[in-house]
Amino acid sequence: MKAVWRRATIRWSLGLTACIVIGFIINHLLAVILLFLLGTLYWQLYQLYQFHYWLRHSGRGAPPESDGIWGDIFDVVYRLQKKQRKSKRRMRQALTRIEHSTAALKEGVIMADNQGNLEWWNNSAGHFLGLMRPVDRGQPITNIVRNPEFFRYFTQKRFGEPLIIKSPAKEGVYLEIQTTLYDKNDHLIFIRDVTRLHLLEEMRKDFVANASHELKTPLTVIKGYLETLEMFQDSLPASMQKGIANMSEQSERMEHLIEDLLLLSRLESNDKREEEHWHEVSSWAEAIKKIASPLLTDAHSLDIDIPEKARLYGSYNELYSAFSNLVVNAIKYSPDGGEIKVKWESNEFSGVFSVADQGLGIDPRYIPRLTERFFRVDKGRSTKTGGTGLGLAIVKHVLMHHDAKLQILSELNRGSRFSCHFPANRVRTDDIPTFPAIDESNFDKEPIEKD
Repeated sequence: MKAVWRRATIRWSLGLTACIVIGFIINHLLAVILLFLLGTLYWQLYQLYQFHYWLRHSGRGAPPESDGIWGDIFDVVYRLQKKQRKSKRRMRQALTRIEHSTAALKEGVIMADNQGNLEWWNNSAGHFLGLMRPVDRGQPITNIVRNPEFFRYFTQKRFGEPLIIKSPAKEGVYLEIQTTLYDKNDHLIFIRDVTRLHLLEEMRKDFVANASHELKTPLTVIKGYLETLEMFQDSLPASMQKGIANMSEQSERMEHLIEDLLLLSRLESNDKREEEHWHEVSSWAEAIKKIASPLLTDAHSLDIDIPEKARLYGSYNELYSAFSNLVVNAIKYSPDGGEIKVKWESNEFSGVFSVADQGLGIDPRYIPRLTERFFRVDKGRSTKTGGTGLGLAIVKHVLMHHDAKLQILSELNRGSRFSCHFPANRVRTDDIPTFPAIDESNFDKEPIEKD
């Protein structure tokens, strides 16, 4: 680079020196120098014209012939253009490979901008959602997938968990949608056909519901005969009396298990849900006191702190089942006594119903699995307390129906705190009308424990 400029400088200096000498000889120094400068300017303008003309015609041909600095400029720009064309060709080939590979995927892939407008999708996504090119390109995805659940999922950016919906284009097909944000909040959407898994899950639910329902009849007959035998147990041998007592206890436990399986099946399938209304949170406190009283010992104390004006919107019986489960669990898993605190707190963002105890506590490694059906931290402990392992599964599904979340904090031998977090739109503190509970028969039912 320096050599080119050095040669150009030397050449220009020699030309100027020659013009000065000629000017002195012919006695027209200024005129000769002016002609030299004009010639130099013309040459530069001509080279600039060639350069501009070459670039305007895409620069695909060979660069103009020149030497010196302009020749070097032409060569450098030409090499850069060739390098750029190679890079573009490699990039185009890579994009083509990506498009071909994603087109071959069985899973659907969609790219949308930060407003949710469709930019690109593969063949599987078009098949699942009925997308058509180029008509749907640039359209908001919420206009294509007209599903209330998907609209809430996408507009509220609930991307933490996948969403399962029916395919808008294929009858009987269920899709799992998972969205990831990237770059400037653009959307990368993955779609998977989960019809088989959905049907298996529905089959499982139907089997549990039907089996539980069918078991009620023989169990009722067995309990009836056991009650008859208990009436005459004084005339029976001692060994038979003990057996009848054990059978009665286990049949009672089986009855609780069947009732809770049926309840969990109804919650999972959303069948026969009662209408939601505004209720006073304190009304649940009175019902909880009634169910908790027989379980409390002299070593226990139940402290309920719920403001009178606190209101919660939802299904009374479902929420009663969830709240009472948490309170009864706190009592049963505090065998050495201690204080059980039931509290309601609310602010402009949420309302929280919490139950804290000073009982056995839970190892933190087991906390993520507590809401699984039949999960038990200690099988022997659950046998002593009479639990079925469905309590927190019921609590989880009730809270899901009410757009709420369950938070569990616990420490071994220090106690636990279970908190139900409700969104702001379900919480009020003013004196709005409330709807009375309609099914007080549930008060006498013993909820399921957290084991």
